[in-house]
Amino acid sequence: MKTLFIAFFAALTLSWSNNCEQLQKVRTFFQDGVDKEQLEEMIVICEKSNCSDVIPYHAAAIMKKAEFVWSPMQKLSNFKKGKKMLENFITKHPNHVEARYIRWLTQNKAPKFLGYYNNLDEDDLFIQKNLAKSNINTDYQNIMLKHIKKIKNE
Repeated sequence: MKTLFIAFFAALTLSWSNNCEQLQKVRTFFQDGVDKEQLEEMIVICEKSNCSDVIPYHAAAIMKKAEFVWSPMQKLSNFKKGKKMLENFITKHPNHVEARYIRWLTQNKAPKFLGYYNNLDEDDLFIQKNLAKSNINTDYQNIMLKHIKKIKNE
């Protein structure tokens, strides 16, 4: 019985630690920008993942789908669906730095007529204050900061 418990615990720990194995790939897609095929691949990866850190990227990918559809109604539908997913995630995880980063970037790039720009200052301050003490690896923190600086200088 003791051996069975140890084996179960080891398997559970191993599956939990591999839970976010696709996060780096999703981050890369997000940072590099994607064409329609890459976006669909990113969405499939996100849908198959059970890593909660992937959810904000999934939401951003759904919003980005609006760029690749012809119908204005479908554009708006995709944007609203992704926005709702991202806002729900942030409501549940208000201290999630990457989610705030994704919202900040999205709000900076979203057309103003969509009215999705209310959290820019709040998210910017939150990111600056909390990024260094987050569990995000230093390399990705630097990528995030460079991306923010680039957008602020546009």
